[in-house]
Amino acid sequence: MTFSDSQVAAFEEHRGLLTGVAYRMLGSVSDAEDMVQEAWLRWTGADTAEVKSPKSWLLTVVSRLCLDRMKSARVQREQYYGTWLPEPYVDASAEQASVHAEQVDESVSIALMLVLEKLSPEERAGFLLHEVFGHSYEDISDILGKPAANCRKMVSRARERVRSEKPRFTTTHQEHEELLKKFLDACRAGELEPLLDLLGENATLHSDGGGKASAVPKVLHDRDVIAKFFVNVVRVGLASAEGFETRITTFNGAPGLLLIVKGQPVTALSLDVQDGKIQAIFAHRNPDKLRLFEEQGSGHEHEETGG
Repeated sequence: MTFSDSQVAAFEEHRGLLTGVAYRMLGSVSDAEDMVQEAWLRWTGADTAEVKSPKSWLLTVVSRLCLDRMKSARVQREQYYGTWLPEPYVDASAEQASVHAEQVDESVSIALMLVLEKLSPEERAGFLLHEVFGHSYEDISDILGKPAANCRKMVSRARERVRSEKPRFTTTHQEHEELLKKFLDACRAGELEPLLDLLGENATLHSDGGGKASAVPKVLHDRDVIAKFFVNVVRVGLASAEGFETRITTFNGAPGLLLIVKGQPVTALSLDVQDGKIQAIFAHRNPDKLRLFEEQGSGHEHEETGG
C-alpha cells in the first residue's frame, strides 16, 4: 500500500490526540494503540483528498472503534481476577510538560477512570469528547449517530454522575508530590501515626495483581489496616529485597511512585488526593500493566533505597 507524505503528516499531527481519546475511553494503553493503528489503516485506505477535516474524520473513526471495543472489554473485566485497575498511562510526549504544570491532569487520573467505567460506552464517549476535549454536541452527534439534543441530555447525565462520585478538587503537581513523599517517608520510618494523618477518614486501597502477582484481593476500606499494610510492605522490602528502590515518576497526569526490585518495576502506586488528604491508593502489581515503565526507563526524579 502506498500513501502520500501529506497523509502521513496529517495523521501524525493528530496521533497524540487520538491516543489520548482512546486511552480515556478504554483504560488500556495497548488497546488504545490498537485503535490508533486501525485508524491509520483506514486512513491510508480512504480517499483523503475528499476529507475536509482530517482531525474530525480520524476522531470519528477512533471513537467508533473504541465504542465497539468497550462492549467486549466489559465482559473481559467481569472475568478479571481480583480488582481491576486501568493500565498506567505514561505519556512520554507530555511527561515533562506535566512535571512543570501547575495542576495535575485529572482527566487521566485512575480515580476518574474508575468512575467512567460505571458509565455506558456512549455516555463515556460523550462525556470525554465534550467535557475533556471540548467538542460540540453537533460533533458528538456526528460521531455517535444520535441527535444533538439527545447527546446533550446524555452528557448532562454523565456529568452529574461523575461529579457525584468524583467531586472536582484542585491539586497542584507540587502538593501532590509533597504528599507522596510524606507518605513514603512515613512508610520507611515505620511510623503509623504520621501515616494515618495523611490518610482521609474513608481512605481506600485498590490493588491489581491480575492473578499474576500478589495483591490485596478486594478493596480495603479500613485506613488503620491500610497504614499497617504499607509500613510492613516497605519494611520487608528494605530488609529483604536486594536492590530495592523507590522512584518518583509521572504517570496518569500526576506524580506516582514505582517500587523496583533488581531494576524491575514490581509496583506502581498512585494517589487520589482531596483536601490535602489521601483518599485512595491505587497499586498496580500486574506485570502486564507495568511494561511501559520498563520501556521508558526512569522518571524525572530518582530515589534509591537498599542494596
